[in-house]
Amino acid sequence: MSCAVVGNRPFVMLRYTLILATAYLLLVERSFALPNPIVLMLIALALLSNVLIAQLPVHVTNQGSFSAALIIGDTLWITTALLTSHQFEADFFYLYFFVLLLAAIGQSLHVIALTAVVVCAAYLYVLTVNGTVLSLWHSPSLIRLPFLFTTAAFYGYLIDRSRRDQRQAREQAFADLERLVAQRTSDLTATNQELAAFAYSVSHDLRAPLRAIDAFSQALLEDYGSALDGQGQDYLRRIRNNAARMGQLIDDLLKLSRLTRAEIHCEPIDLSAVAQSIASDLQRTTPSRVATFDIEPGVMANGDPRLVRVLLENLLGNAWKYTSRHPTAHIEFGRAYTEGELAYYVRDDGAGFDPTYADKLFRPFQRLHTTDEFEGAGVGLATVQRVVRRHSGRIWADAVPEKGATFYFTLGTSAEETERATARLASAA
Repeated sequence: MSCAVVGNRPFVMLRYTLILATAYLLLVERSFALPNPIVLMLIALALLSNVLIAQLPVHVTNQGSFSAALIIGDTLWITTALLTSHQFEADFFYLYFFVLLLAAIGQSLHVIALTAVVVCAAYLYVLTVNGTVLSLWHSPSLIRLPFLFTTAAFYGYLIDRSRRDQRQAREQAFADLERLVAQRTSDLTATNQELAAFAYSVSHDLRAPLRAIDAFSQALLEDYGSALDGQGQDYLRRIRNNAARMGQLIDDLLKLSRLTRAEIHCEPIDLSAVAQSIASDLQRTTPSRVATFDIEPGVMANGDPRLVRVLLENLLGNAWKYTSRHPTAHIEFGRAYTEGELAYYVRDDGAGFDPTYADKLFRPFQRLHTTDEFEGAGVGLATVQRVVRRHSGRIWADAVPEKGATFYFTLGTSAEETERATARLASAA
């Protein structure tokens, strides 16, 4: 009976079988006379003890002395019941064999050896009490004693080999896992270095040709503009506009790359204050617009302040952009609980989008509206998704064309953690 499995279902069920087998042999099979009260009491106490064992905490059942005490206790009460009932027969040897099986469940070689010695001594004692010495040594019952020891040794061998094999398998699995982790770490480091080299190349090698294209196009317009007709001048303006757009795409790509490699420094954040600051900046860019912001006060989170601000700048900036073609606009920021999870949202009543193409929203350079309708490179929502993932969160959206869109996101923290962040921020203030 292993210290680690005392009270578990297999052990408890086998011990119930031992108790019921003893009760059957002593109370039913041999005689229908009134049972001995002592025997009844012993069986009742054994049943009660098994119920209690199933409820014991692990720190009690994990003690080595507990296993030895239970083995000796089972042997003693069975032996006492056999002697009290005066119904002992050699076949009752199998009750002691049940005790040995109980020890074997535990996969403990020491407990099995102890059990073999105890039950053999008890069986020999009962044989001696119920017969003469001469009849004892001439009895075939003695054949069962080496059987008990042989069985115990066999169990011990199997269990010891099983434990050794399991230990070797665990050690091999850990070694394989460490090797795999080291390989993956090496691959990831190499990939990050390649990304850094690519970012450097984009930052320096691609910008120079773009600057040259833009500069020479501008020189053509300024120095030879009079020699070109309207169509030629339009071609040059298109060249300059596309060079500028390419430069913006490079900038956005670099920002996206930096977000992936930036370290996270989480702390309590007042999202309401951040959203209000961004909203004020947006209103100052186009003061003539009739747009209202409804920002829920006291919305707190735990995250990286710099990255979370980038996230809200993109979501609120998108809401501001995609409501620009409506005469009035209403933009909301707040929080909601979805399936027990705290989520934050940005909602607008602008252009919306077709939910059929929602899977394209967060892909870099994928747009659901043309540049003629709304400017942009299609990197904003990809940036938002990267920030959310860096915080172990998720993001999703609901929308109806020309009725607005709502973007929900989580930051990987539970409601309780957010409340604790709120309390820390309040105490710091």
